Amino acid sequence: MRSPLNWRFTPLCAVLVLAGCASTDNIAPQSTLMEPQYLQLAQPKASSLAISPQWWRSLNDPQLDALMAQTLQSSPSLKQAAARVREAQSVVGEARAANGPNLDLTASSDRARISQNTNQGFGYPTSPIYETSNALGLNLAYEFDWWGKYRNQVNAAKAQVDAARAEQAQAALTLTSSVAVAYYQLQANYAQENVLQREVANHQRLADLRQRQYKAGIYGIEIPQQTLAQADSTKQQLILLQSQIEQLKHQLAALAGQGPKAMQSLHPVALPAESLLAPTGELTADLLGKRPDIAAQRQLVESYNQRVSAARKEFYPSLSISAFAGLNTTNVGGTSPNLLEAASQAWNVMPAISLPIFHAGALRSKLGEESALYDEAVEAYNQTLLNALRETADAITLQQSKTQQLQQAASAAQSQQQVYRVANARYQAGVIGRDELLTSQSQLLQQQQAELNASSELIQAKIGLIRALGGGYQAPAADAKV
Repeated sequence: MRSPLNWRFTPLCAVLVLAGCASTDNIAPQSTLMEPQYLQLAQPKASSLAISPQWWRSLNDPQLDALMAQTLQSSPSLKQAAARVREAQSVVGEARAANGPNLDLTASSDRARISQNTNQGFGYPTSPIYETSNALGLNLAYEFDWWGKYRNQVNAAKAQVDAARAEQAQAALTLTSSVAVAYYQLQANYAQENVLQREVANHQRLADLRQRQYKAGIYGIEIPQQTLAQADSTKQQLILLQSQIEQLKHQLAALAGQGPKAMQSLHPVALPAESLLAPTGELTADLLGKRPDIAAQRQLVESYNQRVSAARKEFYPSLSISAFAGLNTTNVGGTSPNLLEAASQAWNVMPAISLPIFHAGALRSKLGEESALYDEAVEAYNQTLLNALRETADAITLQQSKTQQLQQAASAAQSQQQVYRVANARYQAGVIGRDELLTSQSQLLQQQQAELNASSELIQAKIGLIRALGGGYQAPAADAKV
């Protein structure tokens, strides 16, 4: 019968065991996460406009939709991000397996010659002794996760998966916004090319007229030369613009994972109306969950937090068990036992407890390393958050400014259109000459260029705001922690 005193001493033994553990030296992380209250972020409004994950579809441009689909399917950068997710998922499997029982089937045979100069307990043998050992069986090894060390490691790996998924979403957002920016810059350049071609033709007509007037003695040579210089300058702008158009096609092809000539079939379309791409944005607390880059950094913080916990539990005692069950024989001095018989059956069970006492500072160094990595992750999160807030604030300001600039440019173009109409009416009535009409038309074309530039810049600003607001990112349900 077991003495009751054994049970009385159990708590005392546990205290002594824990007291004998190596000291952590009070090593702990030092950084803290920034909170919305500290950053003075407002609470989100229920009426705030949500962005669709496929926000470009609201533009009703089949050509852009096809380009986006091709890009999302073929882009090497997205395939690379997907591979990182699969890699992280495999690490989860490794972490789970680290605490699982290990069962191995082993078979071995050992043939040895024992020296004649070895005392066998009964003296020195007169001839060499040959010994053969055979074994066949199962080996079992398992460490009990009493303190949750392996559970922390699994949770750290799961957080890495969530971070990789958020990084994949960030890569997709960066890619789609880059495609949209390049695509609408291309469309704006197409429209500018049309206006510049008309302006070149208008300058050429005006130059021809001034040349005739010079020959008639109306103007000096400087007047037609000045007009020709304006025509040549406009031609230079046209050549530069056409080069930019080709470069944008090359850029779109590279983003879509295609060769440089893949986008030659892209045709001009009208720039979208302002109302078709109208995200609203403000610096609210829910921005922290709408941006995939912030979500990725937050998951990395969680991963390193779990790793710190796992490193701290390396200071605790560990309990493991190993066992063998199978067949074992030894052939000594000519005996020949049969491995496959009942008498060869063997087994053993060996529980063991390990108590870390002195590891030359290795455990403290590991805990210090993981704590420092956690601090790095926290500060990287804080910096990502600050950058995101600045980027969003800048994008909101820029969109407001570009909206006002477009309004002013449109108003100026409309006024210049009225001026041209009056000039055309006066020309038809014979009040003014053709040179004054052509001059008025050039001024109208220049103002139309300014309006196109303002419209293009507003589209770029809106795409930038969509990206700053997370592009409709919705974090998937995180893997359940164990």
